[in-house]
Amino acid sequence: LQRWLPHTGRGLAVDLGCGGGLLAVPLARAGATVVGIDLSHRALAAARAQGVSSLHGAVGDLHHVPIADGVADLVLLADVLEHVEEPARVVLAAARLLAPGGHLFVNTISRTLRSRVLAIGVAEGLGLVPRGTHRWSAFIRPEELAAMAAAAGLRRVQQTGEAPALWRTLRHWRIELRESSGLALGYAALFAKAPD
Repeated sequence: LQRWLPHTGRGLAVDLGCGGGLLAVPLARAGATVVGIDLSHRALAAARAQGVSSLHGAVGDLHHVPIADGVADLVLLADVLEHVEEPARVVLAAARLLAPGGHLFVNTISRTLRSRVLAIGVAEGLGLVPRGTHRWSAFIRPEELAAMAAAAGLRRVQQTGEAPALWRTLRHWRIELRESSGLALGYAALFAKAPD
């Protein structure tokens, strides 16, 4: 993420569905003021327990984010869209938070046969993620995400595929990702809001 956004050490970042702070904590340590939004009090407490003073948390619904429109330099939707009922509404809510010239970072899983086999069959079957975590029908193809972002007034700046880093995943027994040229499993995309 910081390779894509060298300016992430400045401004306000909003991490929607931040969980325990996987991205929010490093951004805050890099100097950004970060607001993490999640439905889970427990996840927000875990993020705040890492002792980063510029990380703030709030319990909130991603369809109705409790933050003013147009104030964020960066909004994150990391491993979130495949878990919500109305991803287009969440993308729209994220876009509303962005200041002119701001960026939306999304990573998610593509709806392909490969993703069904690896993300559900293998990852859940081996216990790398809890069973029932994913629904294949909720995975989002890159062109679907691009259409959602365009409808929210955003243009795609960058996109790259993501795939499991096999040896790191086996060593740590958790899903570790690496950049990939293909989009058949997972992918990350960066979108921009037009400047004023």
